[in-house]
Amino acid sequence: MSLEEVFSGSEKDPKWKEAYARADIEVRTAIQIAKARERAHLTQGELAEAVGTTQSVISRIERADQNITLETLARIATALHSNLVIQLR
Repeated sequence: MSLEEVFSGSEKDPKWKEAYARADIEVRTAIQIAKARERAHLTQGELAEAVGTTQSVISRIERADQNITLETLARIATALHSNLVIQLR
């Protein structure tokens, strides 16, 4: 069975749409954090130390495999000298 067959019609399912939207936000956030860390020339370990967590947590965050609080996200933004902007549309 192809992926197209697996996902055919699933975009019409409200639960699928919600799960997709949530995963999209998590992945985009993870990518933004990883790119900002690389622009800052920091290792995961260095960012972890600045944030007050472990390298493995930063790794999971960058893989979108870790739920993070707004507090943690704010600490990451501060450590990366970035502005944290959250919008509801």
